[in-house]
Amino acid sequence: MTGAAENEMDLRRKLGYPLPGKTMGIHLVDRTFEVCGPSGLGASPRPELVGPVLASLHDTLVDSVRMGFLHSSRTRGRMPRSLAAAAEVRFVGMEGSGDVVTRLHFRVARFGDVAAELFEQGQLWDDGPRPEQTAFDLLALSLGDARSQTKDSGRFDCGLLNRFAAYRAALKRGVEAIRLDGSGPDRAVIDSVLVGAADSLRHQTPPGRRVRLCGKLDMLGVSRKVMGLYLEDGTQVTGLWNAEDFAGLAGFLDKDVVIEGMAVFRPSGRLLRIDADAIAAAGAGDSYFSTLPLPGVIDYAAAVRTRPGSSSYKELLGMIPGEESDEEFLKVMDEMDR
Repeated sequence: MTGAAENEMDLRRKLGYPLPGKTMGIHLVDRTFEVCGPSGLGASPRPELVGPVLASLHDTLVDSVRMGFLHSSRTRGRMPRSLAAAAEVRFVGMEGSGDVVTRLHFRVARFGDVAAELFEQGQLWDDGPRPEQTAFDLLALSLGDARSQTKDSGRFDCGLLNRFAAYRAALKRGVEAIRLDGSGPDRAVIDSVLVGAADSLRHQTPPGRRVRLCGKLDMLGVSRKVMGLYLEDGTQVTGLWNAEDFAGLAGFLDKDVVIEGMAVFRPSGRLLRIDADAIAAAGAGDSYFSTLPLPGVIDYAAAVRTRPGSSSYKELLGMIPGEESDEEFLKVMDEMDR
């Protein structure tokens, strides 16, 4: 048995995949990182050039997979087995060209083969992962959006941008670029341009803040602990449940609810997700919270002045930190509407 075949068998055993000759259907895909630099690479590279790339790969793929399926690169608690399997990758060898290019070869499974349960309840966003994709595909998409500084992208958050920026260490050691295969020459590249873009996007991202949001609970993704909430105007919001007893949320399905948690924003200022930790049935007055939260410091008077002729209620919807009691909030609303 060749070394590559042994690696494939080991990968199947570790993840519980069926072995060849038992059950067909698991297809492992070959992917490549091409590490480029002025010297010290090739078929026998200096360890300090390829070592940081290999050491960082696993965490980068894990963050990319979580971002694709959860809209969050970092989650609390133990990572679900299906997500771990989707991010699992094995190094199967390398080759080089002269003294300037080293190609690192990996093998990874398609999502539909190892994490089918992640697709059983559908996706909460249109650009979500597809069964035929792999962790490398999600990484390539995230790199492309970060490199082009797509401020409204849902393919990265500050956690993943931090991961990209950390490749600065490898670049300082003598690596000029790390290219993913099959993704186009100008987008899925880790280099100084990508690191600079990641830094810029991190600094443009508004800080998260605690909010209260009202809407109809439309969907629960049990394997991912995600929820879909529809606001009054039909806008869909993604929530990531960060408390215990996720199964208890089933009693709220298809009902109007109020959730509380931390709003996480994109660099554009638009909402990315809610890290929710509390939920209750909606009550009188809660419809005030049925709009997208906005980032930044609240100035109640300025908020009303910015849109003359608009209702005071509408100007403040989604801008409440969520720390006031219902009585305090309704009192403010009543006073402003007089």
